[in-house]
Amino acid sequence: MTGLAERKGRGRKISIVHIAQILLSESDAEHPLSQQQILTFLRERYGMEMDRKAVRRNLAALRDSGLPVVCREVERVIEGKAAPLSLDWYWDHDLTKEDMKALIDLLYFSHLPAAEVRQLAQKLKNLYMRPFDDGKAAVKNIPALNQLEPPDETLAVLAEAIENKKMIQFFYDHYEADGKRYHGKDIGGVDRVYRVSPYVVAASDGRYFLLGNIDGKDEITPFAVELLDSVSLLEEEARPQKTIPGAEMGIRVSDFLSVLSRTYAGPSEKCRFEADWKLMTDIVTDFGKSAFIVSATQGQVLVEIEAPPAIIFAWALKNAPLVKVVAPAALVKSVREAAANLTRLYGGG
Repeated sequence: MTGLAERKGRGRKISIVHIAQILLSESDAEHPLSQQQILTFLRERYGMEMDRKAVRRNLAALRDSGLPVVCREVERVIEGKAAPLSLDWYWDHDLTKEDMKALIDLLYFSHLPAAEVRQLAQKLKNLYMRPFDDGKAAVKNIPALNQLEPPDETLAVLAEAIENKKMIQFFYDHYEADGKRYHGKDIGGVDRVYRVSPYVVAASDGRYFLLGNIDGKDEITPFAVELLDSVSLLEEEARPQKTIPGAEMGIRVSDFLSVLSRTYAGPSEKCRFEADWKLMTDIVTDFGKSAFIVSATQGQVLVEIEAPPAIIFAWALKNAPLVKVVAPAALVKSVREAAANLTRLYGGG
């Protein structure tokens, strides 16, 4: 009898674990379970037979232990005595299905590689425990053009400085015709060290921007975070934001940064353009590793990029007259016609 009693005790202990697993994987606020449904799962999934009273005791024990187990209480009276009835049991997940769908939507609207988006979306769905269809089986996102990414260490230093209201210093880099990265110089030709009071790091379309005040100036200046180098935290207190003209009541990111994004259709082609070397930083930050420097002189670079011609068309017009498209022929013709139309529109010869 002792062995039988021990087996029954172990069965009771394991049954409460199985009930918790069932609630985790099969229920949420929109899909509560009845005691009969839980009994069915116990029998079909774990081969375990129990009566309703035992299930009810285990459910109450899970709830009373502090686990996020929730039910609907219905008041009733039996033989003149209150006997509340507990119905519709479910696990109150930290993230609702709507939360999960919102996070998955953010993934698909990002510019991460498609395979990584699918993997992360599946991990999010697994966190929710209860299976659901996110409606994304036929959806593919558009990856970015291998743009530069700021190191996590830089973002961590910026976050610490902003939180503790400390100044930072760094070099601010740019790219030159040889495709290499260089520190900015002061008027004496020496690497310039920026001392900045940081206030906001803004994120937009896969890029981060720091909004801060350069020591000795009375304005807010934006910096592309991927171009910061050797960022260090200083002991000096940051300048109070309210002492800067125009920022007394706070910083509105839209006053300093604007985003105008669009999606370009069409197959990718090998496109070439000549550009003034002063655009090298824009070339690298806009196209990243997708841009290949074919040749360079002291004042000009020849760049090859495999992309939809519509992207290069828009980029060339935006940066005119510092850019000349040279291939493919159809793109050259389109840019030439657009330039001629602009000349006529603005009264040129």
